[in-house]
Amino acid sequence: MMCNHSIEGFIHLVARYHPNFPQIIQGASVAQIDAFAELVYQVSALTLPLDYYNFLLKMGVSAPDFVVDTSQTEWGERVPWCAFVQDASPDIESLYEYYSYQLQDGESPRSECLTVGVFGVHCEEVFLECYKGVAGRVFTQISNAKVFWAESWVGHLYKQAFRYIIINHMQIQAHRPITHQAASQLAQLAGTYGLEVMWFSDAFDFCATSLDWEILLYISSYATSPWFYLAGKKQSGSWILNRRNSLAVADFWQFIKRSGCIS
Repeated sequence: MMCNHSIEGFIHLVARYHPNFPQIIQGASVAQIDAFAELVYQVSALTLPLDYYNFLLKMGVSAPDFVVDTSQTEWGERVPWCAFVQDASPDIESLYEYYSYQLQDGESPRSECLTVGVFGVHCEEVFLECYKGVAGRVFTQISNAKVFWAESWVGHLYKQAFRYIIINHMQIQAHRPITHQAASQLAQLAGTYGLEVMWFSDAFDFCATSLDWEILLYISSYATSPWFYLAGKKQSGSWILNRRNSLAVADFWQFIKRSGCIS
């Protein structure tokens, strides 16, 4: 599967499993984005990175069915200022409101960081590093410590898509917490056993697939508290068994069993 490193490539990847995705997402207007960019510059003297600008242009208003919509009734009061983070939908109007409060209160935002989301009962902020208009890493902060989510904004989106595919369109064959040693071994040996490491795999999450995208390997929180997921296409409940004639796949399966990743 070809995936270019862009917002369009991300949309194309999701659309392979959710064909209506390009039609149901809603982008912000150029006027909306320019007004938001001007406000951001007033507050933090930052220029919106091109990747983030293009993201807002494509889905800066909503991306239904892809991430949780916190405006639904079961969520109660809408979580304020949410913007396409792990449990919220993109909403440029809410972010505009957030930055307006920053301007009114004379708050000093984190240096060289764009706030791309505020979510949860404790209003945790999600930041995108921004150096001279270039997008950097995505992270949040817990107890004065940075918790990184991705090396880049586009990589963050692709990892969101990867998780979405596993949860909604694959059969999870195995998942459990694993040791750092087992995670490191799996990451090192994935290529040896016929899996392709994805370009958006980074120091925070490991992502690899078979060439036909019928087997997906995902290790979340790779550097801190790794969780292992092995998933395959739902249409074939015996997808791993059907591939046992491949020595590489059989060897890989035996390795993860020896590593304690599955029982």
